[in-house]
Amino acid sequence: MKKLFTLVSAAMLCMQAISASPVEQWGKLKLVGNQLSSETGEPVQLRGWSTHGSWFMGCYDDMSDFEKMKNEGANMARIAMYINEGDGVNIQWVKNCVDYTASLGMYCIVDWHILTPGNPNAGDYSGYADFFREMTSYVKQKGYKHVLWEICNEPNFDDEGAPAKFHNVWDWVKKYADKVLPIIASNLPDAIVLVGTPQWDQDVTVAFQDPIELKDDCKNLQLMYSFHHYAGDQQRYLGIFSAAAAFVPVFITEWGLSSHTGDTGVDKVAGEHMIEVANGKNLGGQIVSWANWSWSDKGESSGTFTGGGYGSMSFSESGNFIREQLKKGDNWKYCESTPYEVQEFDGVNDFYLDLGKYDKGGQDNAYFDYDETWACPGNDINNTSPCNAGDAGKEDNFRPGEYFDIGYSSKDKSEAHMTLGYIGNGEWITYTIDVKKAGDYDFEVSACDHKDYNTFGIVVDGKPGLVTQNGEETQFQALYLPQCKGGTVTTENNLDYNTWDWVKPYNDYNKEIKHKIRFEKPGEHKLSFAFMTSFSGMGSFKIIGDPSSVEEAEAIAPVIAPNPAEGGVFNVTVKENSVVKVVNSLGAAVYSANVEAGATETINLSAAPGVYFVSVVGETNATTEKLIVK
Repeated sequence: MKKLFTLVSAAMLCMQAISASPVEQWGKLKLVGNQLSSETGEPVQLRGWSTHGSWFMGCYDDMSDFEKMKNEGANMARIAMYINEGDGVNIQWVKNCVDYTASLGMYCIVDWHILTPGNPNAGDYSGYADFFREMTSYVKQKGYKHVLWEICNEPNFDDEGAPAKFHNVWDWVKKYADKVLPIIASNLPDAIVLVGTPQWDQDVTVAFQDPIELKDDCKNLQLMYSFHHYAGDQQRYLGIFSAAAAFVPVFITEWGLSSHTGDTGVDKVAGEHMIEVANGKNLGGQIVSWANWSWSDKGESSGTFTGGGYGSMSFSESGNFIREQLKKGDNWKYCESTPYEVQEFDGVNDFYLDLGKYDKGGQDNAYFDYDETWACPGNDINNTSPCNAGDAGKEDNFRPGEYFDIGYSSKDKSEAHMTLGYIGNGEWITYTIDVKKAGDYDFEVSACDHKDYNTFGIVVDGKPGLVTQNGEETQFQALYLPQCKGGTVTTENNLDYNTWDWVKPYNDYNKEIKHKIRFEKPGEHKLSFAFMTSFSGMGSFKIIGDPSSVEEAEAIAPVIAPNPAEGGVFNVTVKENSVVKVVNSLGAAVYSANVEAGATETINLSAAPGVYFVSVVGETNATTEKLIVK
């Protein structure tokens, strides 16, 4: 009888878990590192549709529509509040939609939907302060925990071109964020806020090239960054998102199977690729949430329903594709590459990376490559005929069947080394190296003299790879690779692709920071380069040997125990004068103290169970360890 009772109880609990709504299952969402996660710290992926504007008659935005979304497998809905189009701001409509999703246990995004003009500071959008003040107050008063806030849909300069051209758009967004974030924080201090990125949410990389700094009462806000994608004609920007996922939290707040115009048919193959990248097959292994555009019958191929009148509920080709994706549920995948050849760094002697020996595994595993038509004649907008645009591919059939752009540093190949060139926005590539001694290392890059945007990031094992010269973490993870001779091209000296020298990369927005690359432990590591812009040439990557390594400093390494820590009580023993800090999973500091050499500090966090991070920075040693509080 006892066994039967236990089985019945387990079955009832299972049925309750199955019937629980998304919000009941996951609670108030938070960021754990870059990953959107449940209240208990488990990775989650929000999936669903975006409404059209409240003014559009085919928007489908009453209670029955949100019920239909949920029945089709959606766990979230994006509420697009157009400001200039239709009837303008309708705050009661937004409140109704928030109430509907709350009653269904679905998450929702409140979207301040700027579009034209693309500057969020424009006078057309002067009502943002009243809107966010009233809406966040409403959500606070209701006690809702299912709302995320998108503060500016698609900031843009209304001009086509590579996203790197439009950093002034990011200046607009940062200025606007300085005004709107305190309003949100005043009512919801730990809210999840989605920040728009330049050129219709295509350039997510600005978030770590030139980060938004959270100050004072805003420091507990959790920022994510919006990416928009239209599979029909924007495959070239998918790599930007794939690379950025290693550095910052990303949310695909709008995407469609059509071209960016919303029409011109449906590209399911490109759509499947986008879904796969969002499901974790990106450089950071980040599970990325998404909202499909749009839950309407506008008559465009991006619409979820076929045209012909409100209420028909006849799913379009796009609508049926999204329904199929939602039925799959969690279908997470990750990059899987294997070494072409493991390159060994002993930690003492300078190490020169052979750029031709990138990992095996191909597109989305060992690299992401996109070739424009100028590089691969006959290629199309979705890169279905890639090539190696470098000299090696054209002349020597380098790595047959693989397409990352490898070239030579000189026309005289007897004296040349392999280089990465002809690089487009968002390409990335991975190498396997065996690091014998863990530690923080200086580095240099062999660069050519051709002018380009030349911005890139360094990733180690799917995480940001840079620390400051003092071993501290830094948000400034993007580096600029300067031209080796200043970029002055003369016929006499031929200072261009064939002229190379060693240079030290730097962050173009905070030149005072000196960076090192960190390997936290000895052994094999995946070293990746993510190219944020067009990139004219990287020769060998040199890691400078003989640092103060972790292995050599074992005698002064701190001891953190016990871990897990029952009730948040644990000890930190240090061998040298150190600063001990503890931060929670949101990045907020919960403890800080100076500890003298040879002392043991007993720490009582008096904090809720969960994941914390303990950093100990000494005179010669820096350590960060994950701490589990029970």
